[in-house]
Amino acid sequence: MPKLSLCIPVEPGHALPLPLIDSLLNNEAADLEIILSSFGNRLAESDEIRTLAERDGRIKLLPPAPDHLSTAQLWIGTVAAARGDWVSLVCAEDMIEPDLPALLAHVESTIPTADALGWSPFQIAPDAPRNIKTTVAVPVLHNVTPFEKEAMLEAFFHWKGAQQVPKMPFGLFHGAIKRSLLETILSNCGDISWLTLTPHYEWAARVLIFANALAFSNRPLSAVSVRPFKPQAVPSALKGFPLHSGIGLTAAIAEVQARVLAELGSQWNGFGEDFVRACMYDCALEHDKARFTIKFEAYRQALAALPGGHAFIAAFQPPYNPHPPEDKRRGLHGTVLLVDRFIGRAVTAQDFFSVMRAVLTPVSLMTKADVKLVR
Repeated sequence: MPKLSLCIPVEPGHALPLPLIDSLLNNEAADLEIILSSFGNRLAESDEIRTLAERDGRIKLLPPAPDHLSTAQLWIGTVAAARGDWVSLVCAEDMIEPDLPALLAHVESTIPTADALGWSPFQIAPDAPRNIKTTVAVPVLHNVTPFEKEAMLEAFFHWKGAQQVPKMPFGLFHGAIKRSLLETILSNCGDISWLTLTPHYEWAARVLIFANALAFSNRPLSAVSVRPFKPQAVPSALKGFPLHSGIGLTAAIAEVQARVLAELGSQWNGFGEDFVRACMYDCALEHDKARFTIKFEAYRQALAALPGGHAFIAAFQPPYNPHPPEDKRRGLHGTVLLVDRFIGRAVTAQDFFSVMRAVLTPVSLMTKADVKLVR
């Protein structure tokens, strides 16, 4: 069996993952399989994809998925084909470390109880305006460390220290989990599982709940091609729960948390000052006045409908800014190096990660790093 099964569901509106596959296959020693899926015959009709699959047996093309499936269901069908010891999932326009299989072997030998490896991927929006100075933080640490699950549960489900989204570097999407954990998660699904527009957060919730132990790579191992979340009015499967994906991303994540916990017989206790602050971040990141107003009013109504929510309404005053704020900071700040978003003329997530690989510590050196506990 391969060390890593990398799943790449090619969703409508996304380019074919040719640069991503080329980068991965350039490492002929990489112990991995690449599982590709899509709706319709898009993969089979691509001469480039077929040629790559014929040339390298590490590529596996799945049969076309039915058009009526949701993104979450497409993901599940893709990971169900995984044969590797570890499983990860990225989208077609993302990039991931080609040497990840070697790092996973290192994790197995140094932190044998860990069944989830997480990291903080670079968040790169390909359509970011070039005229607004922005910064990307590049960690200078490069070791892999055990991470306390209790602290992560508080950060995710109680929104401690969150901005628009919880601080959660673990999951299937831009994370890696052992196949045993994957099977545990899929065997504990019910009728209201995966009813979400944000499956990466449902995977994060379930990985965090069912993981035996967590390991964290201080060195980023991937880059996400970020697209703005588009609210869609999909009511929660929980009767009367006022937060849902029709409001915004923060509300969609809260709905995921509440639904997953309810399915497991627990209640969502994430409502409080930290969550309300995250809702304000979600509003403040909206730079169109009309959309800001709609989102602001929707959050006010949802918060008022939650137990004790009226106590937060008066202070719920997210600022409106018609333009994204600039960040001109550069250089070393503590344990992070702040670099220009367009360093090396990088526009896409794949461009940016390619530049960063020349800066980041190689995986071959990371596997020699000491293990220290992170709290």
